[in-house]
Amino acid sequence: MAKKPKQKEEKLVIPQMSQEYINFLLEEKKSKELKTAYEKLCKFSEFLHLKPPGEMQKKLQESILFSTLNVTPTGVFSAAVLCLFFTAIVSFTLSMVLNNPGFMVLLIFVPLGLFLYIYTYPSFNAQVSKVQTGDEAIKIILYMVIYLKLNPSFEGAVAYAASHTKGPITDDIKKAIWDLETGKYKTIEEALSFYMPKWVVWNEDFVRSISLLYGVLIEPTEEGRENILKKSLDFLLINTQRRMKDYVEHITGSINILHILGILLPVMGLIMFPLVSMFLSESVNPLYIGLGYTIVLPLFLYFFSKKILLMRPSAFIVPDISKHPDLPPEKTFAVNLGRKKIYIPVLPLVIVVGMLVMTYGILHFSDLYIRASTAPEGIRENLMKQEAKITLENIASTLSITGGVALIVFLYFYLNSFQRIKIRNDIKNIESEFQVGLFSLGNYLSEGYPIEKSIEKSIEEYEKLGMEKKPIYHFFSKLLRNIKNSGMTFKRALFDKNIGVMKNFPSILIEEVMQVLSSASERSSVLLGKVSKTIGSYIEDLNTIEAKIKELLEDVRSGLRMQGSFVIPLICAITASLGIFILNMLVMVSCELQKIEKNFGFMSSIGGGSLINDLVGNFSKVMPMTVLQVIVGVYTIEIIVIIASLLNGIENGFDRTSLQYLIGKMVMQAIAVYFITSIISMFVFQQIIQSIISSGGGAFTCSI
Repeated sequence: MAKKPKQKEEKLVIPQMSQEYINFLLEEKKSKELKTAYEKLCKFSEFLHLKPPGEMQKKLQESILFSTLNVTPTGVFSAAVLCLFFTAIVSFTLSMVLNNPGFMVLLIFVPLGLFLYIYTYPSFNAQVSKVQTGDEAIKIILYMVIYLKLNPSFEGAVAYAASHTKGPITDDIKKAIWDLETGKYKTIEEALSFYMPKWVVWNEDFVRSISLLYGVLIEPTEEGRENILKKSLDFLLINTQRRMKDYVEHITGSINILHILGILLPVMGLIMFPLVSMFLSESVNPLYIGLGYTIVLPLFLYFFSKKILLMRPSAFIVPDISKHPDLPPEKTFAVNLGRKKIYIPVLPLVIVVGMLVMTYGILHFSDLYIRASTAPEGIRENLMKQEAKITLENIASTLSITGGVALIVFLYFYLNSFQRIKIRNDIKNIESEFQVGLFSLGNYLSEGYPIEKSIEKSIEEYEKLGMEKKPIYHFFSKLLRNIKNSGMTFKRALFDKNIGVMKNFPSILIEEVMQVLSSASERSSVLLGKVSKTIGSYIEDLNTIEAKIKELLEDVRSGLRMQGSFVIPLICAITASLGIFILNMLVMVSCELQKIEKNFGFMSSIGGGSLINDLVGNFSKVMPMTVLQVIVGVYTIEIIVIIASLLNGIENGFDRTSLQYLIGKMVMQAIAVYFITSIISMFVFQQIIQSIISSGGGAFTCSI
């Protein structure tokens, strides 16, 4: 009996809330949840109550306002200080335990780097949001223009666009609509104007396009309204193309700096590894150089490339694959076993495969470390010389580690994306061809044919051109079958839950366009034809601008692709082999110096040390050449990942699916070039060494 009043009370309360308000509350609640580890860290750190000083707090507040993060300036600054303090203690403890003050000098960059990363992340996130709002802005204007073409209601167009897009601008529009419905504002223009100063920071062209659309409300003629609609979308697209052109001119120099100073010169500097470790072993620890190349330098290049991407204007609409029925869950891939489909987690499989490949190399270097750390100087010198030999064992150990790391990177990104990229490309192809089908359908509808006959004639047109394999042909064919065989209306033939066409063509853009057309089909076929051709024209404008932008980026894209797939792995492989060749030459020189010492009795140099050590260096201190090759191999893989990320960002923006697929593809190509070049170059250098030995007539008796 106690539960009945509660049920009655709920029935009285819920009907008083509109569905829009319920959705708004749910989204508002969801937006307040701490979604990321960064937000949770900042929330946890607020107990310190550390506020950034003066101007820093103001800038941090602005960054948080224009980002998508649910954090406070106090939380961000407190988290940055907390991590700085904690990592500094860890660094100091490690340096004391290892009894190596130099380690402390290296690790001091970790706390400072972590502090800067946490403190500047809201600014970085705000820049990312700014780039992403460009894609969102194009969608919003497109949907508003399509809606206004059919229904002359500005408020309805705003609501329609907000219901079919997502992003920070859409969130603000939904809040503006709610403010209008609650009576806070009298008109939708007034409600939107509250957020326009914020949108101007993100995308000024979007605000200007909205202002142009206001003219639809006062334009009396149909032709005038049509011109306003076209001008508003064209204004946004043309300015996007202009900004992309300026971006291409600006980043050319930045990419050259990244390539020369950040990649080529450091790679060429690797040749000095053997000499540094031999002559400067007391002042420069080769371990620090290795960590610098595999950790510090890649991190610097990564953040520099991200800075280049953050300057990129938005241009392309990323295909939404979230509604595709065959889409596998995140970080899994599907395997069909008869009628059953299972999903295999990627990460465990990748780690197992990678570790199996690296087993030989791990065993080799573990044994080398144990022997070198306990052996006296003379035996250690022989070990280092042994590691410099071009033997099958040494080659297998280095390529085992490099190949294992490359395989982990390749499999992780490829298995995460190879099924998703097919879905993405299919949707992209459908959307790119869709405007042609709309034009064809619109022409027949404008001539007065009913919808069924217009679809049939469009299919015949594709058959005459031999384009039966096109996705849009299958779209129209299935649509016609539903109308004819199942007696469905145009709307039901599209959106029926069981056999609707959209079930097999899960494109968000096409779905929204077909919803507009299905609404127009309830009025007249002539109106439907007019709307169909107009929408096709708008979509064609999008595709035209996208093609022009890709043309602008062609030189940059082809240059990065060539560097990542061929140039960088080629140079790195030759550099690693050249280091081995140099060390072999030094060993041969040391042999001759030993003979001179023995024959002439020069047992020591002026300083009292060994003449060989002074002139050639101490081989017991040299970095093992197999370790050098592993460092170069890992560095190569890291650089390829960075170049692939930069290339995808320039081509596709923040499209995660294309990013993962491109990384996997480029790493596989690059590591193949690296392996082939390494083997060939080591074989060539070995032949040179043998020819020098043979030409000496047996003089080089102690050569390796």
